[in-house]
Amino acid sequence: MPDITSHLRLGAAESPRVAYADLVLAAEPVREKYQPRAVLQVGGRFTSKRLRHFLRDSAPEPWAVIRPDPRRVDPDHRITHHVEASVAPFADALLSRMGSVLDASSWRERWLAANEEVAEIVEGHAQEASLTEPGVATLLSRDFPSDHALVAASSMPVRDLNRHASTQGPAVPAYANRGASGIDGTVATAAGISRGRNSPVTLLIGDLALWHDLNSLALLKNQPVVVVVVNNDGGGIFHFLPIQEHDDVFEPYFTTPQGRSFEAVADTFDLAYHRPETLQAFREDYETACEASGPALLEVQTERQANRRVHAKLEQAVSDAIIG
Repeated sequence: MPDITSHLRLGAAESPRVAYADLVLAAEPVREKYQPRAVLQVGGRFTSKRLRHFLRDSAPEPWAVIRPDPRRVDPDHRITHHVEASVAPFADALLSRMGSVLDASSWRERWLAANEEVAEIVEGHAQEASLTEPGVATLLSRDFPSDHALVAASSMPVRDLNRHASTQGPAVPAYANRGASGIDGTVATAAGISRGRNSPVTLLIGDLALWHDLNSLALLKNQPVVVVVVNNDGGGIFHFLPIQEHDDVFEPYFTTPQGRSFEAVADTFDLAYHRPETLQAFREDYETACEASGPALLEVQTERQANRRVHAKLEQAVSDAIIG
């Protein structure tokens, strides 16, 4: 179950994986019947809250975390073993000590079959007529040039990529700033990764995160960074939280709509600007921006309430497919 930041989530895989684990877990029977008896977690905290809660409620024994860092990553206090080690040597040592293991083929095949069901739904949604936020994540991940790196902004972009990214595109490396201050400096991060890797970068970011780091667009001068901003005029992630039921405080204090587009911003920072309104236009504009090998900004305008309904519809389709 690779996280989007693991560098194992995108592209084809040589061994079986459940790339769409977050969406698979949208089906309640999966959460009840597919629980693991043991968990080996490699690396730090993952993006999916749904996966974290599933493991928390499963209470596997053991649940071991392997990472080359002494800091504790256990918000639910369920992890039984912490191993501070480099991943590759640990994996080699573990394989050398393993003898006969429990046959988990039927359990694994159930997960893989559910994953295939979800993949079909996700890919089908990306072929629909309208541009949606999950669809943008799927299309981008399928159309990345192989020499690009991906930077996923906090809030919905990193979650949409973790849930909806296609596995039919190239295996580009993915990066994200996580934690309480994850929104800080996202554009600057993309510029730094482009310079550090000496390679092009695609940044998927929301409108509030871009407003938050607007001046860093100056760092993109002569840098091959393509910024794809999903502008739903506010913090779309808050529509997934209970606060959205409180109309008196929700709009002014949580979603904080700005009522602006980024066309003038692109002009200010000498960025090529595109505002596609269809799936085909999005793919064409993204290809044009990548081929230009310079800084560009693609603005995709969506609507927050509609985005919440799109996610709910996809999750219901997943549940129906797996249960059926």
